[in-house]
Amino acid sequence: MTETPGVWPVVLTPFTETDEVDYAALAGYVDWLIDHGADGLFAVALSGEMYHLDPAERVEVARCVARRAAGRVPVAASVVGGEGVGEIVAEANDLVAAGVDIVVLVASAVLAPHDDEERIVALAQALAADLPDVALGIYECPIPYHRVLSEGVVAALARTERFVFFKETSHDVSRMATRVADAEGTPLKVFNAGIENYAESLQVGVAGLSGWVVNVAPDLVARLGELAAAEGVTPRVHGLQQLLADIEQRMGPTYPGSAKALVGRRTGLGWSSRSRWREADVDDALVRELADTIAREVAR
Repeated sequence: MTETPGVWPVVLTPFTETDEVDYAALAGYVDWLIDHGADGLFAVALSGEMYHLDPAERVEVARCVARRAAGRVPVAASVVGGEGVGEIVAEANDLVAAGVDIVVLVASAVLAPHDDEERIVALAQALAADLPDVALGIYECPIPYHRVLSEGVVAALARTERFVFFKETSHDVSRMATRVADAEGTPLKVFNAGIENYAESLQVGVAGLSGWVVNVAPDLVARLGELAAAEGVTPRVHGLQQLLADIEQRMGPTYPGSAKALVGRRTGLGWSSRSRWREADVDDALVRELADTIAREVAR
């Protein structure tokens, strides 16, 4: 698997009112995301509350998403735990056995703040040796701290020819352009995490979006990408982008519960807005307003 274009939602993890993973709702959500324009799915990431799932749950969430996707789109999932290379490789093997297509290293989880970032290259080499037929990814998750990798390390990972997915979180289009250039000629595709400059980043070769608003409006993000590719950053493109950025910003204070409530309203899945990561009271009036805004835009 060497192509990872377009709209990549970071899959939300639903919980029951008794705080168990709701696998039936998760399966329905996977169907909805694919039916509404997802080109790939990033499970077991921050929006999926990866740090608040135990190791067995992480694997089972990945398995549920991969099984339900059933080859319709590729599925990526993060390696979260492990103090040493052996534990990281073991968790990666579990994700592969669960059926994921891309095993993702989380920079801030596998590198402590004081670690030399070359350690991630060594980890990549260990994974590549142990999993010779599995595609790899890298994710600059901002929690537990924001580790933005140097251009040299990104280029080194690209040159391994094993990395296909990079969720970069610099929010800096010029930096994205450098990373795209450094990955040229390799399978590595750079994905923007921020809707606020998505159209601009597509102009410098970014492959797609994997961020908060994609989880609730993959159809509109797909439309934005198509328009930006066809006409550049026109007033129409900028207007749609700003609308999506506003939706994301207004979800922010109670995210991911707000996103779950919004998805519930759009899909009729009837799932809970419960979150283990950031439990918060979700404003039902806001959710209705945002859902109505999305519905009007979709109908245009």
